Amino acid sequence: MQKSRTFIQFAIGAAILLWLLQLADATKVLATISTVNPLYLAAAALGFITASTMIALALFVSLKRIGVKTRISDAILASFGGQLLSDITPARSGYFLTSFILNKMDGTPNTSGMAGVVTTGAMNFFVKAALSLIALTYFMRILPISPVIVNGLLAGILLLAAGGFGLLMLLWGRRLPRIFEKLKKLPLFGKAVDRIVEALNDLQEEARNIHGSLVLIALLVILSIVANSAALYFISEALGSGSPTFLDFLLIVPLVSASNFVPVTIAGLGIQETSYVILLALLGTPLEKAVAFTLINRLLFTATDIIGLIPLFKIGIKTSMFNRIEDELAEESFLEPFGSGNQGDDED
Repeated sequence: MQKSRTFIQFAIGAAILLWLLQLADATKVLATISTVNPLYLAAAALGFITASTMIALALFVSLKRIGVKTRISDAILASFGGQLLSDITPARSGYFLTSFILNKMDGTPNTSGMAGVVTTGAMNFFVKAALSLIALTYFMRILPISPVIVNGLLAGILLLAAGGFGLLMLLWGRRLPRIFEKLKKLPLFGKAVDRIVEALNDLQEEARNIHGSLVLIALLVILSIVANSAALYFISEALGSGSPTFLDFLLIVPLVSASNFVPVTIAGLGIQETSYVILLALLGTPLEKAVAFTLINRLLFTATDIIGLIPLFKIGIKTSMFNRIEDELAEESFLEPFGSGNQGDDED
């Protein structure tokens, strides 16, 4: 069932990409791609790696605040591993497996790792939601954006804000465990609810010490957005688009980011590309260059995440890596919520 759903989501994303290629004339798009400046692409790749590293450092800050003695190199590699998995999962949910990877690498307790991942994710959502609102206000003043597009972007901003709020509820929502406590009375769900309540309490206990680092985490998220925007600007320059400025991309990045979390396709495949094409076209970029831009962006961003294979191979995942991680994490989550923190010692 899971495999068939994943295939359908990938097929939908691929169909959208084919539609964009047909709309822009695939021949023109490929001809545009063939003219790219490799030096600019190298700079863009460096920008993407820097952006991912900033998110990894935000995770490291969270873990240090909790009191976990994780090496910064392990935190960075585990984050890249989670980033790679997020590239092949709906709504980029694979990043939440970062805590599992870190546990297998150096024994970091899953509860601590999950607290760091959720905190980083929550701040990522909130920062991007705030910047997206500023970006939408700016673009509405200078571009002829139709009400349909505006409503779609507003829905994306609300999605980001809701995601951030939901993650914060997991960390600091004292009423959430109480709500689940009331469900214990249901005979079919009593034991499952017990495990959920225990997991939530453990998670919130770990997260209590992170409050003081939220500003630094938010700053690192902003630096990640700046690096990501620089990468997009270099891709644009590699194609000779000329029209969008660095400021434009600085505003586009958070505005488009919501499309990555729409669970209709794998990691927003096709939906993100359509968002970029619409905004770039409004900024005066020719359609074939806009489509070429978004294809290069997807390929280059995913290619730089290949760094994430290092920790995955390190913990012994060489084939069917996502299925194996998902199965083990599911087993630990339901039998021992978020794990005991010692599972990493048993890994061959």
